[in-house]
Amino acid sequence: MVTPDSSFALAVCHVGAERWLKAEVARKRPDLHPGFQRPGLVSFKATEAPFRADEVVSSVFARMWACSAGPCVDVDAVLEVATRVGARDAWVGPRDVGQFGEAPDPVLQAAAVHAAEVGAALTARGLRVNGGVVPGAVVLDVVTAPGETSAVGWHTHALTRHLTACGRLEIVAPADAPSRAWVKMREGIAWSKIPLRPGQTVIEIGSMSSGSTRALVDLGLRVVAVDPRPLTESLASNPSVSWVRSTLGEVSPDALPVDATWIACDANVPPAAMIRGLRRLLPRWRRTVRGMLLTFNLNDEETVAALPRLLEQVRGLGFGVVRATQLPSNRRDVFVVAVREG
Repeated sequence: MVTPDSSFALAVCHVGAERWLKAEVARKRPDLHPGFQRPGLVSFKATEAPFRADEVVSSVFARMWACSAGPCVDVDAVLEVATRVGARDAWVGPRDVGQFGEAPDPVLQAAAVHAAEVGAALTARGLRVNGGVVPGAVVLDVVTAPGETSAVGWHTHALTRHLTACGRLEIVAPADAPSRAWVKMREGIAWSKIPLRPGQTVIEIGSMSSGSTRALVDLGLRVVAVDPRPLTESLASNPSVSWVRSTLGEVSPDALPVDATWIACDANVPPAAMIRGLRRLLPRWRRTVRGMLLTFNLNDEETVAALPRLLEQVRGLGFGVVRATQLPSNRRDVFVVAVREG
């Protein structure tokens, strides 16, 4: 059976990022015109070539792309779509229910419970729900929210696209993690598939509340944390961590080791200032650094509009592969990975 294309595409993003997603799509695929929309979910009508089941529009703000079947009022309607497109697997998950990933716990729990109920109903009718699928399989995408009909789409699975329901990375921080930054870092590593190895040295600029430092240490990395504030007590006594009391703008390259393999930066500065600071430091690791893990703060519309230019500036630092995404835990940030080629 040939997987059908669609005249409509479906994308999932942060609640609050819909306008950024639409502006991005207007630049990259102008024949896709915005259509049906809910908070955190945007559909597009393809006015020229149909949207293919194996297609993904390169986007910072979309966590998931699929052909769209539109809203489905009940389980029977969902199953009809599954039969029509030849899907035996379904990924069922809640769309975001809080502005930029922030919502009270009871609201999040209600959304998760509702998604689980929809998934159970589909399982009872013979679909495999939220399991592993192989490349080439047709997967039904079911996006839910309490009190709403489910938005349904489908895609042909590949390892280069979203790998879970609604593009969520179900990464849970340990109970003693210092902050939400633990999840941010681990989501970024999982999404980017960057080849971190135990024993490698990471220069972490902007360790802040030590959450990302702990995430790197938990993976067996040696971390040099650069921040004016001290680390938590447990990390300060960890032999895999050293602290340089400074900021991105003031730290001396001579205060940092020469054998760094990776640079991580989540400094509370505008992205343009971050790039300038990194440009000053990078010559020290010209022969050793393989890549960077950066967090850009999107504090204003001007920064969002400048994002393509900022990513080109990162590439100009000597990194052939530069990608960016707004991870589930990023809120008003985007995660950027830059890797040297070869």
